Amino acid sequence: MIKDLLPGQVVCNEKNEKGKPCHGKLKRYYPFASYFNETDSGRLDEIKREFGQDPKLVLLRCEDCRMIYRLPQVLKEQLKQA
Repeated sequence: MIKDLLPGQVVCNEKNEKGKPCHGKLKRYYPFASYFNETDSGRLDEIKREFGQDPKLVLLRCEDCRMIYRLPQVLKEQLKQA
């Protein structure tokens, strides 16, 4: 599942089995970069369906629960300039 990033969000808000938020740090995630090996093929297929297979694609992923977040358009533009 891929979630939308909320304005100002810096930690994961996915709830665990007890109903508590994960609060893991969100890090940049390059799913199709040559140096990154994603082990979950189902996750890669879902990303390919939604975004295509762009090697420069940047998403955010929680360090703890591995939830993936879409970037808002404003943040996409800022990351392209950096």
